[in-house]
Amino acid sequence: MQLQFLETTYSVCQLDAQASVPSWANSYMAVIRTDDELTIITATDMVPDTVKAEHDFVCFRVMGKLEFDVIGVIAAISKILAESEIPILSVSTYNTDYFLIANANLVSARLSLSRAGYEILN
Repeated sequence: MQLQFLETTYSVCQLDAQASVPSWANSYMAVIRTDDELTIITATDMVPDTVKAEHDFVCFRVMGKLEFDVIGVIAAISKILAESEIPILSVSTYNTDYFLIANANLVSARLSLSRAGYEILN
């Protein structure tokens, strides 16, 4: 399976549940609204200092479209990274899955995923 390394550095931001998506989040990767929060994953360089956020994440995208009946993609990648003691934040879209990890863990993640047979593009 191929994974694409995305060149952007991301932040995971938490806003009030009733907040509108702010203009600074125009390059967002994901917007997730629940009854108790609005989470925005966006480019770190766009996030104001006043916003509650965790910064400096990098991301891998599973290449190709994953059909809804595909089983175990998140579990397999999560297991590899967990065995290397690398925490992840996974985000799924209609087409594929994304894995955010702390930039400090990038070298270890690349090595672990490559050793497990994943081809990393970029």
